[in-house]
Amino acid sequence: MQDAVNKTESARENEKLKSTLLDALAHEFKTPLTSIKAAVSTVLSVRTHDAMESELLTVVEEEADRLTDLVTEAIKIARIGAGHVELQRHKVSVPTLISSAMAKLRNILDGRLVVVSVAPGILDVFVDPELVELVLRQLVLNALKYSPSSGEISISAEQKGASAVVYVKDTGPGIPVAEQSAVFEKFYRGEIHRNRISGTGMGLTIAREIVHAHGGEIWLESHPGQGAQFSFTLPLIDPAKSED
Repeated sequence: MQDAVNKTESARENEKLKSTLLDALAHEFKTPLTSIKAAVSTVLSVRTHDAMESELLTVVEEEADRLTDLVTEAIKIARIGAGHVELQRHKVSVPTLISSAMAKLRNILDGRLVVVSVAPGILDVFVDPELVELVLRQLVLNALKYSPSSGEISISAEQKGASAVVYVKDTGPGIPVAEQSAVFEKFYRGEIHRNRISGTGMGLTIAREIVHAHGGEIWLESHPGQGAQFSFTLPLIDPAKSED
């Protein structure tokens, strides 16, 4: 019994150390990225450039922003993995959450078909927008990895009781029944795909922790050969209250 407690405590301290180290590394990355962004913005604004120069400088500026976002996201993932989920809740519409999450994935969609459908009249939710967008991106990235390039990915949402329910469905091979109960566990990766598809096995764990921190639930429905659908709930704004 004591051995199990010691192992749990050791694992917890390990995660804290990883989070601290990643924070330090993130700071080291962000400093030059901020300098690059400032320098490029200045060069773009001080004089007129020909079309090719402007295009190249704009690419540098956009990629610096993208790297900054990736570093920020890596920090959040490390903190959540270490059990630190701090919510900054705001009122936000479900379509806004979905469109914002998808905008950050536009560079890697590579022409893949993503169909979005939100039920009309759905109330706003009271959530941490950045973290919920991270959930959506993790689920969509998962769908992209396991679906054929010609396959459709769908994102839909509806209102059920006091919750909004968001669905992300792919047209991949599906997840074997024997593995379905383990997909949200840390570092778990499907036996068939673990050597063929890159990943850390943390994406779904992160998604689960964020959803649970909001008081919601996340679950999987899948039949082999018929794709997989991940669903999660978010708390709706109480129309009787005014939340900012």
